[in-house]
Amino acid sequence: MTTPSAALADGHYDQYVEWKSWDNLFSFSDVENRYFRIETAGISVADADLLEIGFGAGHFLAWARHQGARVSGTELQPALAEAAEAAGIRLLAPAIETCADAFAGAFDTIVSFDVFEHFPLSDLGPRLDACHTMLRPGGHLLLRFPNGQSPIGLTQQHGDPTHLVPLSLAKLRPLLMTHGWEIVAYRGQAIVGGGSLLHKAVRSVRQLLRRIIEATYQFIYCVDHPLDAVVVLVLRKRGSPNPHKTP
Repeated sequence: MTTPSAALADGHYDQYVEWKSWDNLFSFSDVENRYFRIETAGISVADADLLEIGFGAGHFLAWARHQGARVSGTELQPALAEAAEAAGIRLLAPAIETCADAFAGAFDTIVSFDVFEHFPLSDLGPRLDACHTMLRPGGHLLLRFPNGQSPIGLTQQHGDPTHLVPLSLAKLRPLLMTHGWEIVAYRGQAIVGGGSLLHKAVRSVRQLLRRIIEATYQFIYCVDHPLDAVVVLVLRKRGSPNPHKTP
């Protein structure tokens, strides 16, 4: 397994926070508020026990806590982990497979935005298994990652030296079969934004053109996967939620 010390020792994460221009830690903007609401529709957040794997600047955790979630997180970089502790967020080990049994059935929802592509291929199975262990029956796992089955996803995948593995539902499916996850959704990430009426009109036209190109591509090549640069995979742990769960 990849340990945090090994992942940091290669130097790729030096100045990572500055490179990402992460500031205003553990806060969220109006655009992020709208985005997270759309992306988590149908998933427990309010009054939920929620874990974010690789929380980075903490924008999602701040938003989820504002909705009433009891939040926990993992983060590889010490400075961000220290900021999370200062914000009162419970931390779990970044190598979640090492603590999964201790948190078995502890969470209603686990999310991971743009993180699983940073893991070596050998770590994907154990960490998906760990998520399954830590979720309650009926709980959801939401993963967002660059689309490894789309030529448009190459820009996102190769735009970060810490990205190790191109991902797609097709690549993850054999690993998901271990526990028989229910696939709830596999789609392009939500696109939101403000701006003037002109900006909104341009954004709508772009979206329409993208869907036309995607439909044409799928027809010509006889495929059904999305062409979006970034995709979201929502999984559900089979079973009925316990209405009498305790936090």
